[in-house]
Amino acid sequence: MNHKKGRAEACGLGFSPEADAPANAHTLQEAVNEYEYVTVSVPGIYDIAGSIRLPSDSHLRFSDGVIIRRAPLADRLAEGNLFVNEGAFSGSFNENISIEGAHIAVNGVESAAISSDGDASVIPLTPNVITGLRGHIAFLYVKHLHIDNVVITDLMSKDYGIQISDFEDVIIENVHIEGKKDGVHFGPGKNFILRNGKFRTGDDAIALNCADYSVSNPNFGTISGGLIENCTELAGSESSLFIRILTGTARDWKKGMTVCHSDAVRTKNGMYRVVMKPDNKKYISETEPRFEETCKELDGIFWIKTHRGYDPREVSLEAGCSDITFRNITLEQPRENSVLIYMNDDAYLHSRYPGSAIPRVENIRFGSIRLMKPVDSLLRVEMPAENISFQGAGTDWNTP
Repeated sequence: MNHKKGRAEACGLGFSPEADAPANAHTLQEAVNEYEYVTVSVPGIYDIAGSIRLPSDSHLRFSDGVIIRRAPLADRLAEGNLFVNEGAFSGSFNENISIEGAHIAVNGVESAAISSDGDASVIPLTPNVITGLRGHIAFLYVKHLHIDNVVITDLMSKDYGIQISDFEDVIIENVHIEGKKDGVHFGPGKNFILRNGKFRTGDDAIALNCADYSVSNPNFGTISGGLIENCTELAGSESSLFIRILTGTARDWKKGMTVCHSDAVRTKNGMYRVVMKPDNKKYISETEPRFEETCKELDGIFWIKTHRGYDPREVSLEAGCSDITFRNITLEQPRENSVLIYMNDDAYLHSRYPGSAIPRVENIRFGSIRLMKPVDSLLRVEMPAENISFQGAGTDWNTP
């Protein structure tokens, strides 16, 4: 039951371009804790240090001319996401959250949730970070989320613009994201719309990563029921792909099994993933991971517990992708591959164990694709898939 007050203007509570970054973070956090609808209507640059944790029934609105600029914490190892739901840390689903008009200046601040090489020994074990949750706007365990009119143009090399995982009923629209990392990054969940997006990124513009490196996705599972429409890849993008669909499978733990970095195993207590150096080194697991803590070292293997709040019987071994529609997509950047559907097999992630089930990929639809520059391969599929269809694809780059 929602016991919050109605509406508040954050500037009337002390949120100000003149205030320092810790004070602004404290004021805004108190505002979203107390009020259901919080607006920031006075134009200016507002510095914020650390994270704003949004509870259920939080509706945050920024007016034109408001810029939220990230500022570093004194302890850089405590850096987390800028906006994140509070249930991400407990495994409790939050509901009915919206963010509108967030113009974010990253300002060189990035999450400390991973090291540059994925080395577990330098992953900070603090209450402020979740391994794999790397979005400046990040939601984990969320239902009924609406994100509208977001601008981020200075992504650094670690963190995504927007990241959503373990979700149901999400709408993201009217976004403009540029920089060195993923624009919008989905983990497992169902029922989403991403519309009216412009991207110029150095990694995937849009990622549907059902499985991913253990330091790049907080959880592991299927993505289904999505619509991506009216999105443009701007010229000058350096991303490896416009759309990436990455799948995989976990397996049940067995004594004496061999594991590598990013491997996922299921036990009677839930799912656990390996976080070590991405060097293809193999480890023998003799002790079953069944702990409730965030992480633990067993047999020289650093494990993290994922899927917090899940009944272990609900944790699936499959991370597939189904029922996704892409339409009215414009590609202005020449490239080798635009869309890739695959399972990974390298030091960062071995998507599938030999003999384990192949994740299902089915009912992927493409409509009205405009190629403004040469593209060698619009779609590359490197795994079994069913019912992939195209309608209305076209090329304009040879038009006088």
